[in-house]
Amino acid sequence: MSSISSSPRTVEEIFKDYNARRTGIVRALSYDVDEFYNLCDPEKENLCLYGHPNETWEVNLPAEEVPPELPEPALGINFARDGMTRRDWLSLVAVHSDCWLLSVAFFFGARLNQNERYSSKIQVLSSLFLLSSCDLPDLHQLSLHCNLN
Repeated sequence: MSSISSSPRTVEEIFKDYNARRTGIVRALSYDVDEFYNLCDPEKENLCLYGHPNETWEVNLPAEEVPPELPEPALGINFARDGMTRRDWLSLVAVHSDCWLLSVAFFFGARLNQNERYSSKIQVLSSLFLLSSCDLPDLHQLSLHCNLN
């Protein structure tokens, strides 16, 4: 994984990090879906989809350092690609990405005291799975729904 890192320490910073990583993944599953699909070659090793705090995304091998700097996203997203319809595979990646985004937010949130709340901000956003499984006429509609430019 490239060295784009973030160290949010407040509720607002954690939400901003979550939202930026989510935006990057939404972009991978919508605007850049063809590029994303091609990068996930089943012949390659275990690949992961990373959303970064600068609203970018990347498909890469999991982090080599143990323990990793952050919770790892789903490993091997590329293996099921050719065994499923494209839409079903993208929905599967979206579900795994939802889980990863929440685990990263809770990883950062573990440092907060009990009076600081951030989950309600996250709950307002639609899940990636819900967005990817909508019957939208165009994948770019997904991006518009998420306010991507």
